Amino acid sequence: MRVPLILTFHLFFSYANAQNEGTIISRAVEQQIQKLSELRTAAEKNDDLDNWLTYYDEAAISMPEYQPTLTGIDEISAFYQQIFRRQDISILQRRTEEFVRLDSTFVEIGVFTKEYTDLELDTTFNQNGKYWNVWGVQPDGSLSLKGESYGFFHPVEHPEALTVELSSEQSSAEAFYSSQKIPLELRAYSALGAKYVTLRSGELRSELYADDAKFMHFQEPTVSGIDEIKPYLIKYNQGDVTIDFIETSTYHYEATDDHILAYTKFKVKWTVPNFSGRTEGKGIRIWQRQADHSLKIFRLIGSHNHLD
Repeated sequence: MRVPLILTFHLFFSYANAQNEGTIISRAVEQQIQKLSELRTAAEKNDDLDNWLTYYDEAAISMPEYQPTLTGIDEISAFYQQIFRRQDISILQRRTEEFVRLDSTFVEIGVFTKEYTDLELDTTFNQNGKYWNVWGVQPDGSLSLKGESYGFFHPVEHPEALTVELSSEQSSAEAFYSSQKIPLELRAYSALGAKYVTLRSGELRSELYADDAKFMHFQEPTVSGIDEIKPYLIKYNQGDVTIDFIETSTYHYEATDDHILAYTKFKVKWTVPNFSGRTEGKGIRIWQRQADHSLKIFRLIGSHNHLD
């Protein structure tokens, strides 16, 4: 059946207008996020906890480097109350490098520089790292921070100073996320990734990444593109290491037609000659739907929990 020429033009221009409108909306939201990021940076530098907390959604998920996952505004508040109290910040700069739009969710990806004195340790720290802020557009057009993660490009002295011991009571938000049913597709990819880790195969692990992926690993600079990610993972998985146990899980997810935003957790027990240990951590990743309908990792930020 042939579509009338006038209808073809109408459909084309309607599509073009929709695309232009989407671009305009995205740019407006991105500009708003950048302004909010500047305000948040000022609030953190000035120890303005009340202002800092106003940006978070009540059920936000926070994944700071070294700190176990924080769920909900109460846990986030308790964490930052202690961190703000400890740190006397002299320099704090954030720079957005990229926005990823997932319908009404915008992922702000950037880097930061921070210099501060830890008042309890009487020590000055200079840190450089990466961050993700997951912003949700509300029905009234306002923005709230639904998720966050940040880590460093380098090893950090006294990682325990970046952690806060919280009450063991489970928050209502955590109870909600823990009961969320994770799709079989995500569970299958998680199991496959765990198998590749157990096999210590960087080559197989790299097959889970899109060609234009970006990988922000623990204490490492960002690795961009499959041509960098593959050799990085191959090298990372070398050595006489045996994976004795691994558990990976998706804590929460949001799905769109083309992407899945997933908050993940992992636990690993490993053995090297004459020594054994364990590692725990978490992260946020964006899965991208491919032409064959499979999923590949498009963006990933990962961090470790500090263990005694």
